[in-house]
Amino acid sequence: MMSPDEIGVILARVSTKGQEDEGYSLEAQVKNLRMYCTNTRINPIKVFKIAESASKTEQRKIFKEAMQFVEKKHVKNLIVEKVDRHVRNLHDAVETHDWLTKDETRKVHFVKDAIVLHKNSRSQEWLNWGMRVVLAKNYIDNLREEAMKGWAEKLAQGWMPAPPPPGYMTVVRDGKRIHDFNPETYKSMQRIFQLMLEPQYTIETIRHKMTEFGLVTGKGRPFSKSHAHRILTNPFYIGTIRFNGNEYPGKQPHLISEELFNAVQAKISRKRPAKYRKHNPLLKGVMICEHCEKNITWQLQKGRLYGSCQRKLEACKKQSFVREDAVLELIQGKLDELICPSPEVITWLTTLLHQDFQLSVNNVEEAQKALDERIERIKRMDDMLYDDKLAGLISGERYQSKHDSFISEINDLQKQKGGISQEYETKYMNGISEIELSQDAKRLFADENTSSDDKRIILTKLFEKISLKDNSVSVTYTKLTQAIARNSGLSKEILGYAK
Repeated sequence: MMSPDEIGVILARVSTKGQEDEGYSLEAQVKNLRMYCTNTRINPIKVFKIAESASKTEQRKIFKEAMQFVEKKHVKNLIVEKVDRHVRNLHDAVETHDWLTKDETRKVHFVKDAIVLHKNSRSQEWLNWGMRVVLAKNYIDNLREEAMKGWAEKLAQGWMPAPPPPGYMTVVRDGKRIHDFNPETYKSMQRIFQLMLEPQYTIETIRHKMTEFGLVTGKGRPFSKSHAHRILTNPFYIGTIRFNGNEYPGKQPHLISEELFNAVQAKISRKRPAKYRKHNPLLKGVMICEHCEKNITWQLQKGRLYGSCQRKLEACKKQSFVREDAVLELIQGKLDELICPSPEVITWLTTLLHQDFQLSVNNVEEAQKALDERIERIKRMDDMLYDDKLAGLISGERYQSKHDSFISEINDLQKQKGGISQEYETKYMNGISEIELSQDAKRLFADENTSSDDKRIILTKLFEKISLKDNSVSVTYTKLTQAIARNSGLSKEILGYAK
């Protein structure tokens, strides 16, 4: 069995993509360090690798794992290529110093620096190490400074210097890395925003829907609840780049309209109301009087809610009060009529709706194509303007003024482009939502956990109107839900469900 003095741990790190391309790969480092271990008769029991693509948080995590491992396993030798491969900041240096000074048999081998540091090293060696730590920190600070300059320039051009959210992808055009729609996911992401407005969806349930649509992390994992929240509140989808706590105008195409985005934000930020309040009747603002077409007024009497029309028309005055529970019972019956026992019928209705939508889409593609050409032309003009700025042909103030004008024009055209198809797309999405909601509405409406606001959304989506006329309550389906109820009734009759 080997003694602790004969075992070691290897830590390899690559700082930049350029270093890796020039041959300083992790594999090359590990190979050289293993050769060193062979020559010094040290047996490496574990290798820790920090890639250039790792985030700052992930790099710190791997470094701490390495230091915790050598502490826990009583490893006496830590082998790295150079000081700047090991420490990147003063915090790492202090952690290494503390580890060394706790035990005089512990050593850090800096192979290419020809330094073997331990508790009893000469002061000159500690000074050498300390100077290299400062140089390593300065190197990282310079990298960060140059990166920040690059970020600032990219943001000034209207592009985000980071991977885009779901629905977009990074593409290379004219030698520049920019963001455009991902043809495989952008439609699904549009659908997610539409679904978020439906009463049956919350952040928790919508993230499961995202997984179902194939919207996952870069590693193929489902989004967490907090990550889904960040996605749905990201203004990138309407042309605004949020980066390091600031917002910048972006050139990326708008995935959804501002109206839809704002509606989703309103729902996400909305506080859930009390389950029941006597001054907040469920049918308030939903049920009308047929005679005057005004809202029914609700009053609480002897523990029950009663509704009536308070207008001065003779026909209105003659009407009696109607009990809320009686109206709700009628509504529950209407919701039950929408439930279809045959999934094929629902699929057929969805297909018909999609075919109608495709006819509408074909009519707007030409107009959108013309707008796309205008947008691309303005982007090229903005790129040429940036080149003129770099060449010193125009001042920074002149560039910023024209650049802001171009960005504003691009955003206006993006909104116009979205507006062309928004009417048809909204109609289609609402239709799909109505079909899906119709099959689950009865359960949601009866659920005590469904808020009054969400129950009102169910009523306004599935019914054209709920009205009172001559002491009689009527519940009228929309055109689409009328078709659903009719076909559901036929299916129940054929399958023997009819009463």
